[in-house]
Amino acid sequence: MSILADNNSKPWIGAAAVTIAAGVLYFLTAARDIVVGDTPELITAAATLGVPHPSGYPLFTMLGHLFSLLPLGSIPFRINLLSVVCDSLAVGAVYLIAHRLTKSQLASALAALLLAVNPIFWEWSLAAEVFPLNNLLAAVLILLLITWHEQPEHYWLLIAASFFFGLALTNHLTIVLLGPAFCFVLWQRRSHLFSNPALLVIAAVVFAIGLLPYAYVPWASSHHPVYNWGNVSSFSDLVGLVTRRSYGTGKLVSTPGYTGGPAWPRLLALTVSFGSVTGLLIIIGAIRAFRRARWFFWFTVLAFVFAGPLFIWITNLNLAAAPSALFILQRFFLLSQVVLAPLVAFGVVALAEFVAGSANIRSALAVQIVSATSLASVVISVTSNYRHLDLSRNFIARQFAKDIYDSAPANSILLVTGDGLVFPSMYLQKVEHAGPDVTLLPIPLLLGKWYVRQFREAHPDIAIPFEQYDPGINNLKALVAANQGRTFCIAGTAGNDRSLTEDYFPYQQGLLVTIQPKTRQMPLEVLLKENEQLLARVHPPPASSVRMNTFEADILNTYTYPPFSIGASCELVGLKPEASVWYQRALAINPNFRPAREALARLEH
Repeated sequence: MSILADNNSKPWIGAAAVTIAAGVLYFLTAARDIVVGDTPELITAAATLGVPHPSGYPLFTMLGHLFSLLPLGSIPFRINLLSVVCDSLAVGAVYLIAHRLTKSQLASALAALLLAVNPIFWEWSLAAEVFPLNNLLAAVLILLLITWHEQPEHYWLLIAASFFFGLALTNHLTIVLLGPAFCFVLWQRRSHLFSNPALLVIAAVVFAIGLLPYAYVPWASSHHPVYNWGNVSSFSDLVGLVTRRSYGTGKLVSTPGYTGGPAWPRLLALTVSFGSVTGLLIIIGAIRAFRRARWFFWFTVLAFVFAGPLFIWITNLNLAAAPSALFILQRFFLLSQVVLAPLVAFGVVALAEFVAGSANIRSALAVQIVSATSLASVVISVTSNYRHLDLSRNFIARQFAKDIYDSAPANSILLVTGDGLVFPSMYLQKVEHAGPDVTLLPIPLLLGKWYVRQFREAHPDIAIPFEQYDPGINNLKALVAANQGRTFCIAGTAGNDRSLTEDYFPYQQGLLVTIQPKTRQMPLEVLLKENEQLLARVHPPPASSVRMNTFEADILNTYTYPPFSIGASCELVGLKPEASVWYQRALAINPNFRPAREALARLEH
C-alpha cells in the first residue's frame, strides 16, 4: 500500500477540483477573438455550418456551431470556449486515470495540474482548435480502457471505448495512433473476448456508429455554405477529404520548403516539451509502473511510441524552414502529453516513498515535501508563462484583416497568400461581411480544382482562365490578363510566382500592393503623398506583442514591408534622405527587420 493511498476517497471531487482550476486559468487567458493559425478557418466553418480543410473535422464543426449560439461575447470567443471546456475536462479525465491506477488523490491532482500548466498544453487550450477536443476524447478513451482492463466483466466499458474511438476519428485522425495500445488491452483480456465472440462484433458496430458525424460533411456541402472545402458531392470526394488526398495522404504539410531535415530536432523538441520536473516524474513513474502495474507500463509505451516519436519522425517537418515550423509541429505533442501524464502520479508516489525511506522521516512529512515541490512547479509555470500565453488581449489577426479591407480599393480583387494572412481575412468577410465591395481570392485555395469551380459559381463576373492554379503556366499573369480593367491587390507576396514581373510592376498602396502594367507612369511624388495618407490609417501591432514563432510574424512583416519598399524606391532614384526616413519607419514597426537595417547601413557608407 502506498503512503499516498486514500481511504474511502471520492475521485470525482478531485476531478471536479482540477477541472475547475484548469477551466478558470484557461478562461481568463482565452482568446476573445480570432488568432493566427487554423482558428479563423475553423471558426468560419463552425459559425456558418461549413466544411474546413481536410479531414473535415465534422465533430468539432458541429460542437463549435453549438458554442457559437451561446449568449456570451463575440462569435470567436464563444467557439474558443469549446477548447477551454475540452482541455479542462481532459485534465479532469487524466486525474481519474491517475487515481484509478495509484489510488492517490494528491498524486493524481499533481499529475493533472502539471499537465494543465504545461506551456504547450495551456497555449493550445485558448483558441478554437481541434486538438483540445482530441485531448479530451483520448483521455476518455484511455480511462475506459484501463477501467475495462480492471473490470473485464463490465462489457459496456469496452463498447463505450469502441464508440469513443470511432467518434474521435471524426475529430482528428491522430487518435488512430492509440490503436496499437487499444489492441494490447484487447489481447490482455483475450480470454473474455474468446468466451464472448459477439462482444467484438458489437464493439465493431458501435465503432462504426461513432463515425456517423462524417455524414455531416456531405449534408453541409449540399447546402453550399460560404466556406465549403472540397465541394464534397460523392463518396469518393468524402474519402478524399477524410484521407487528406489534396495534402498527400500521410503527409503533415505539403508546403514546399517545410519538409526535410534531420529528425533529431523534432524529437528533441518533443522531449523538451514536457519540462524538466514533469519529465523527471515521468521517468520515475515509468519505473514504478513497470514494477507495480506492468500492463499499464507497456500500454503507455505503445501509446507514446506511436503517438510521439514515431509520428513526429514521419512528419518530416523541417524545423529550420521557418520560425513557424515548430509552431505547426507543437500541436502534435499534446497527445503524447496526455498519454504520459498518469505516469507523473506514479512518479509522485515513488518519490514520496523514496524520501520517506532514505531520509528516515515520517511518511506525512515526506508527502508534504514532494507535494510542495511539485506544487511549486505548478505555481512557477503559471507565474512565468501567464503573460506570455495570455491571448485575452490579442487582436492582431482581426486588426490586420480589418486594415487590408480598409486599404483595398472599391471593386478590387484581393489576392492573399499564406495561412496566417488568408484565414483572418476569410473570417472577417465570410462571417462578419467586411469588405463587401472587395472580392477575396486566396491564392493557396486556387491549387484545388474544387475551389476554382466554387469561385466561378460565386463570382461569374471574374474569369479564372485555368482549372487549377500553378506558378508556371496557369499563374497570376494569366489571371490578371483575363480580367482586364479590374484592379488586383496583393496582401503579402506572390510566393514563387514570378509571372507578373515581365509586364507588370507592384505599386505600393498602403498595406497592399496593386498590380500595374509597366506601360503606366506612376510618379514617385504621387506614391509618397498617397502612402503618407494610406499608411497613417493602418494599425501595426507593437513588435513586443507579436509571437514571432507564429504566423503573427508574417502579419508584422506585412506591415513592415510597405515603408521598406517605398524607401527602396526612393533610394533607387537617389533620394537618400527620404529613403532613410522610410527605412527607419520600417524599423519602427519591426526593429528586427534585417533588410531595412542593411539598407540603412548601406546609405551611411
